[in-house]
Amino acid sequence: MTYLENHQVLSSRDLNETRALLADLNSIDSLDLIERPAFFDVAVRVTALGDLQVLHSSFGDCRIQLRTPESDNDALFMIIPTEGGGTVQHQGRDYTISTRRGLIRDMRMPLFADEDRFACFGVRLPKDILSKHCRMLLGNDGSATDPGFEISLDLASAPGRHVCNTLNYIAQALDGPLLNSDNSIVLSGLQDLLLTNILMMLPNSCSELLHGQTKSNAVPHYVKRARDYIHAHAHTPITLETLVQHADCGYRTLQTAFNAAYGISPMAYLKSVRLSHAYKDLLDSEDGASVAEIAMKWGFAHAGRFSQSYARQFGVLPSETLRKRH
Repeated sequence: MTYLENHQVLSSRDLNETRALLADLNSIDSLDLIERPAFFDVAVRVTALGDLQVLHSSFGDCRIQLRTPESDNDALFMIIPTEGGGTVQHQGRDYTISTRRGLIRDMRMPLFADEDRFACFGVRLPKDILSKHCRMLLGNDGSATDPGFEISLDLASAPGRHVCNTLNYIAQALDGPLLNSDNSIVLSGLQDLLLTNILMMLPNSCSELLHGQTKSNAVPHYVKRARDYIHAHAHTPITLETLVQHADCGYRTLQTAFNAAYGISPMAYLKSVRLSHAYKDLLDSEDGASVAEIAMKWGFAHAGRFSQSYARQFGVLPSETLRKRH
């Protein structure tokens, strides 16, 4: 399977050319072919997702060794293999990587890897962005602001598979309906989705707080502030951070309050409001307007999922609503 096909920055069988690019992209200072006759055929694809960088690299039917130096890059780098495997030495220990076992690298620390027929997703995660998102999930009184992750990732577990599926879904969206899109509503939502999944699903120093924090009782004015903001700004990007700032509480507290008041989460409520706006636009649209255009306007990048959600909420397909326009 090809990932991020439309975001290719390198396709080469030239080892030196590959070394130069990877040195810029991922702080790799050496790359060598080893042992058996090799078919070196590298493809590197890179795109941005808000403050994050998502890439996919494949090296062909060969065995390679690579090294990364110490750096002042205060970020983590999540490695999710999609093919092949190998071993990694990082922070004084040896780790196995495969399609069942990923890794989170501290980019400040050196790394040595021996990889065979290897391909992987990589996500650059600035620590300040992770910390900010973690504080948002916990509320401003959360004591853990710098989540430390376990280096080895169990991708065969249910949480690990969920993160893999989320990353694959985002990559397909960036390579398909969101290709060349500057829809900030959708892109900010995808960044939130990935960060939340990483923090909630992958073991880290904040896991107990994120999963076991005592839930506050619903406070009506929290709900009202967030609800009113959603209705007034549904046409603009609204992230989890935006809502907790306006509600003045942690997201888990806000989520509990929304579930108590409406039986759904704040982001599900936002989705419902945007579907209602899309319904009105479909009824009022001029000839020539398409379902896909109106769906994208309200932050729905996948036409099929939009239709499913729309049908669940209104009992008809969006195309049926469009035919009823005056």
